[in-house]
Amino acid sequence: MATQQIRNQKKRLAGSWKCCDGFSDVVINIKVRAGNFSVSVVDKYDGEKPEIYDIAWNEKQLELSFAIHWSSGRFIKYRFMPSLVPGRLELTYSFIGQELWELA
Repeated sequence: MATQQIRNQKKRLAGSWKCCDGFSDVVINIKVRAGNFSVSVVDKYDGEKPEIYDIAWNEKQLELSFAIHWSSGRFIKYRFMPSLVPGRLELTYSFIGQELWELA
């Protein structure tokens, strides 16, 4: 892919993003500077800002990936890709959950 096309795809990921469901208070901010990504995350409900790890750009698949770790112990991996719909991104995430179990 041409360098200009890659720059344009990266720029499409830049911005402040929130879930379309209307229930999440988490906002993910993505910036592109000199071709490199920076990511910040905040939970608007309580102001928590998790630790962010492993920011990576996959040029062939046009996807940005990173991981966050919340104070609750939840660890989430994200993969963002440009969407065909303007003003939207495609997002895949996986997380480590925690449950309380009891004797059967």
